[in-house]
Amino acid sequence: MRFAVPAFFALLAACGSIQPAETPTGPHFKVMTYNVNYGGPGADQARQAILDEDADIVCLQETTAAWERFLKPELSKIYPHVRFHHSGGAGGLAIFSKWAVTEPELVESPVGWFPAWIFVAKTPVGPVQLGVFHLHPGVNENGSFTPAAYLSTAPKARLKETNAFYRRLTPGFPTLLLGDFNEGDAGNSVGWLGERGLKDALPKFDTSTKTWHWTSYGITVKHRLDHILYSDDLYCLDARVREKGASDHYPVIAVFERR
Repeated sequence: MRFAVPAFFALLAACGSIQPAETPTGPHFKVMTYNVNYGGPGADQARQAILDEDADIVCLQETTAAWERFLKPELSKIYPHVRFHHSGGAGGLAIFSKWAVTEPELVESPVGWFPAWIFVAKTPVGPVQLGVFHLHPGVNENGSFTPAAYLSTAPKARLKETNAFYRRLTPGFPTLLLGDFNEGDAGNSVGWLGERGLKDALPKFDTSTKTWHWTSYGITVKHRLDHILYSDDLYCLDARVREKGASDHYPVIAVFERR
């Protein structure tokens, strides 16, 4: 019994760290980040997941020209501001917004992988700067998984990308950085941004649900690779993983108001 009491209080502390979702009482907005998978599995499911969530700003990764042809006709009825950037392989990006956005600035990866997009949206809480990231996956430069790439090379590449993308942000704006970071809550890049005052929304409300899953030879692996980070002048009311769609990633959503 002597060990039960500390364990009990540890459990209480862990539970206390989870923040309950709050209902907005004033101006607010909802964002979604979603890696749809450039291979296009279940495109109709992806489109329905976006429609069901009805976020105000939707940021997609791994889009292609085929994704644009499929998504744009239906979604542009709800989202009048649409941008696509097509890149080789899995480097495509897309934005669907209910409000006007500036022309996104494309920032190339300093390590030759996927670019980032930085833009400003005119939200109900005022202008908000968003950076859409798709950081280096845990593979080597040939695209193959190796322990050395997963544990060392790729994390260093992601940190270099994050540093380069961060330096292109404009100071003074409420800021969101979101997308497929290809690393978990304790990843180097997420931690580096945390040291600069950006908070990771999802762990405040949900510390366990995975955002990515992959099945091979009957074995399924899962991880939390997708993130929404926000600056201190924004207040997060809710953040959730929506287990929808046929991609290997799930949509992640968050709701914000001005602090």
